Amino acid sequence: MMRGRRAAVVAYGEVVFRAWKDAGWVRGEIGDGFLQGMVEAAVHAADKEVARAARRILWAFVEQKAVAGVEKLVFRLSEPVLFRSLQVANSNVRHNALHLLLDLFPLEDPDVTKDVNDPLLEKQFFLLDKLLIDDCPEIRAVAVEGICRILNQFWEVIPSPTISKNLSKIVDDMSKDSCNEVRLSTLNGLIYLLDNPQSHDIMKVLLPRLSDMVSDPALSVRAAAVDLLLTIRDLRSFQYNKVVGLGTLLSSLADDHLRVAKKITKLLIPSYFPSKLPLKEACDRCIALIKRSPAAGARFCEFALSEGSSPQRLVGLIKVSISRALSPSGLNSEQTDGLVIASAKLIKSLSDEGSNLVALRECFANAKLKLLFKTAVSDGAQAALFSMVPVVSPDDLCVLHIECMNIVVNAAVTSKQEECQEALLAAHKLVHLSGRSDEMFEELTNILQSKASYFSGIYGLEPPSCPVASTKRKKGKSLKKTPARSDDVVGNRSSTPVILNNEELAAVGGAAWQLSEILKAEEMRAAFVQSYAEIAFSSLKVISQVYIEQCLHFESLDLSPVLAYLSLATYSALQDVDQTDISCSESTIVNQSLDHLLRCYDRFVNGSVTVSTNSTSTLNKNKESAEHKHQQHVTPEVVCTINVIMLGTSILKFIVDTTTIKLVNESKVRCVGFASSYTKYAVSAMKRHTEGSSFNGDDLKDILILTRSSFTYAAKLLHLVLASSTESASPPEEAFLLANNLLDLVPAVESFAGPRYALTLVSVVKQWLPVLILGLGCRWLLGPESEIATKTCNLGDADLPLWVAVLAKNELLEAEEPRENDQSEQGNEHEESPSSKKLAELMVTLLKKGSPKVLDSVGGILLSNLQLALQRAEHGIVLGLARFVCDKLLASSSSSSTSENLRLTHDSLRESFFEVDRHCREGLVDDEGSMQQLESAKILIQSVLPYDACSQTS
Repeated sequence: MMRGRRAAVVAYGEVVFRAWKDAGWVRGEIGDGFLQGMVEAAVHAADKEVARAARRILWAFVEQKAVAGVEKLVFRLSEPVLFRSLQVANSNVRHNALHLLLDLFPLEDPDVTKDVNDPLLEKQFFLLDKLLIDDCPEIRAVAVEGICRILNQFWEVIPSPTISKNLSKIVDDMSKDSCNEVRLSTLNGLIYLLDNPQSHDIMKVLLPRLSDMVSDPALSVRAAAVDLLLTIRDLRSFQYNKVVGLGTLLSSLADDHLRVAKKITKLLIPSYFPSKLPLKEACDRCIALIKRSPAAGARFCEFALSEGSSPQRLVGLIKVSISRALSPSGLNSEQTDGLVIASAKLIKSLSDEGSNLVALRECFANAKLKLLFKTAVSDGAQAALFSMVPVVSPDDLCVLHIECMNIVVNAAVTSKQEECQEALLAAHKLVHLSGRSDEMFEELTNILQSKASYFSGIYGLEPPSCPVASTKRKKGKSLKKTPARSDDVVGNRSSTPVILNNEELAAVGGAAWQLSEILKAEEMRAAFVQSYAEIAFSSLKVISQVYIEQCLHFESLDLSPVLAYLSLATYSALQDVDQTDISCSESTIVNQSLDHLLRCYDRFVNGSVTVSTNSTSTLNKNKESAEHKHQQHVTPEVVCTINVIMLGTSILKFIVDTTTIKLVNESKVRCVGFASSYTKYAVSAMKRHTEGSSFNGDDLKDILILTRSSFTYAAKLLHLVLASSTESASPPEEAFLLANNLLDLVPAVESFAGPRYALTLVSVVKQWLPVLILGLGCRWLLGPESEIATKTCNLGDADLPLWVAVLAKNELLEAEEPRENDQSEQGNEHEESPSSKKLAELMVTLLKKGSPKVLDSVGGILLSNLQLALQRAEHGIVLGLARFVCDKLLASSSSSSTSENLRLTHDSLRESFFEVDRHCREGLVDDEGSMQQLESAKILIQSVLPYDACSQTS
């Protein structure tokens, strides 16, 4: 039964029914034996396919109720089982029983009167109503559709109050159910119910309450809501705009998914482009729609052909739309652009049919295409015009190319490239398809080279390479080098300082952004890298250096030049690998670019940047740099911090991407060092801003998003470095520092932005915590065991990590007994850090589950920090770390197992014990509170050490 097709199972049921009908003495065996088993299977089967097959067997009897004895048999077999099963705790049984009830409804005893059956019918409706609020969403969904089906089929015999009650509950409650499937079933059930004309009067009142479902979060529900409107549209007694307003429909048409937009177009075609009206009147209606909502009108035109409109009539609509766009009296710019975009959408949908080509070209007669470019204002309208290339004449193609180059050049030298990105990408594609990419590449490269020469003169940098003629360039064209002004070259600069204004920066950003997009397009990338990479690369190298070293003076940092520089380096290296026999690791382009960027970044992060108290930032130039200064240019400190973190995040992403594909080989140690230095800067910046609370909502959100991203990139880099380490090539010391600095980010963010933001970072840290723990212990886990003690002693010269200090303070707070009298004052002074506490709990769980060697190394690190805190007289941290190591990490370990399996931790504990004891005995602690803390720490350490280890003297 389970494996059989539906038709086969139904046929089995018919065979059983005929056997029951025709047989004599076998009838009892079939009824009381076989059919009773089918009822039990239909309700109690654990497998839904078995339950469904059993119901199909029973259906052969249900649809033959008119045959004498059948209805009584079905009632007698089902009634005892069914009502009980609809109320059991097992949701699978309730689900099966509901399906069976819907098949058998109305379940009545044919041998009794209506008065006796009425309570039975009420009981069935009561149970169905109860199942509408069942805990199981699947049951609720079936109940909704089932009730609608019952109302459709048995409307006449169901009392009006029952109908009203059920429909009101479905419309008001089930349409707002939390489960998508239930809401979908609500709409599907109501569509089915509308087949019964008797339901229309009450549905006219109820359906307007469902207007919000056109904007439902679930795509399937939104599509079903439009299907409901399509059903209503075909009913004479209904008006769909009384259910959902036209404004809501047009908003959905403009912005919603293709599936929904097509259905709405089908809904609106009879009203806004009817086939029964003359063409002129139909076009007027469609243009009225475009004027009311240009975006919705354009999408209406996009799907009009696929939803049944005539191609010939749509060509007429294109001509009228273009004419109206070129004579825009009474139209605003948005409406004019809407007509242009709508025309382009229509042309695109009709261009596949060759029979329409001649008629479509006629739409652009008399230089209309050129006029349209002057009329179109928005980015989308210009991009739409570029999409008309399949149907324009050769003369118009020349017009398109000129317009493309105008957009490319204008966007590259102004600050408006963000406003025309869609048109720019369309222009790039069109220029490439027309075989004239070289002209575009030359223009962009010339702009970058000109600006790089100008910058190199201002800042005393090495100028970019001179343009080199390419054999692939058209008609011997060569790139022109725009020389720097005579008063700007190195050694001959004017004494008058030159400040880069926003337009100069935007011009570089516009050209660099376009170059990045060209490199993303595989079909254009190869041609550009082959012929233009050298001059573009040298220009971007100069520009990127200026952007990095001067980023503290930019109120709005555009990373496009730096990103283009990194992208070009990557793609050039990959092309070298593809075209030569060298391996990825032998390519030097990426390593050279990376070294250049890291040197530039180090110039101001490592000691060159000074932030004054009046929120200004100044760069200390080195001797090789120009003496140019940004006078009277004040950049808010908040912006400076965001700029530095933006740059650091971008460089980290590049490092991780290129390291993953093995393009970085010699610079791994330096990359880890950069990541550690950058992370340390981020932590110190947050600590500095914590006191001033200088970040507003948007700036705070931006910096936290960047922090999460940079954490992920830095952690992945640490993972790559650790994964490539061996005993002969142990991880660098920078890996240990990076792991500490990354852990420091959690308490830094917590103090800077609060626990709520820090907890979101902890969720990211959790994924990389095993890597961070290995990073902490990498100096001890790999390498000769004889070096372990030396490495431990060397830790004393480092700074105490922030995460270690916060961990220790949390331990002290946890150990304190509540003090009712001093609780408020003391609580403000020592506030617990929930995010850092959560991080510590995660660490303990991982360390106890993992290798004892890893636990041993981390324990040794924490105890080295304990000794460092002891040297600095931070006795509270000493006690806190002692509590964490002894009570948390070593809680389940015996003294003997500590000395055997955790040798490093045992030796560190022993050394710490004697150091703490010496401080207590020799009176190196002044106040009584600190002495008590050291005594408590000594007792904790002694509790996990063997007796003989503590009885020796130092």
